[in-house]
Amino acid sequence: ALGRGILETAEPSPQGIAPRPERARRFPFDAPGWMLNRASVRAFNAAYWRRVPAGGEERLLPYRKFLYPLDAIHGWNRMYGRAGFRQLQCVVPQAGGAAALRRLLEAVSASGDASFLAVLKSMGRAGRGLLSFAMPGYTLALDVPARPGSAALFAALERITLEAGGRIYLAKDSTLSAAGFATMYPDAGRFQEIRARVDPQHRLSSDMSRRLGLG
Repeated sequence: ALGRGILETAEPSPQGIAPRPERARRFPFDAPGWMLNRASVRAFNAAYWRRVPAGGEERLLPYRKFLYPLDAIHGWNRMYGRAGFRQLQCVVPQAGGAAALRRLLEAVSASGDASFLAVLKSMGRAGRGLLSFAMPGYTLALDVPARPGSAALFAALERITLEAGGRIYLAKDSTLSAAGFATMYPDAGRFQEIRARVDPQHRLSSDMSRRLGLG
């Protein structure tokens, strides 16, 4: 079994909400590595599942609280310990998307790496930027603890995404290969042409741009 999920949808409300300051909770310490395992993740996800009544519920929320739930917990990344985590966010086309998502989740499950939270969303039309991530389909985000074996897992997730005709979100990426990037972002060549005119000496550069072959 690949697990269960909570479906959340939202519609603009004609009823306004008076703004009020809310104090965010804080994760108090760097969790030791042994705390993050299948049992602890299973317990966390079970508690998260039970927070919603079996019949569902409707609530009136400020849009920020709905769109950015992690803002309610400062330092949430500390639950992954000092080593931190890597995140994959990919998008796959609607055609064949369900099969691709199943392969991605099966790869994570087989690796033994635990993810506290997986977020699945539908995505609309493509953006106009040369390196735009958006495309019609389904986007999946996963947080995975940074461990020695996670590089092999992310290589497998990249391959599955490529085979599905999808792409990986560059703003959250730390592992994508140059070859994978060139295939996922066919307008990268045009981006490089513009960059060569604007910054011929590559003064604006980063570890990521060099890893992706952008110089």
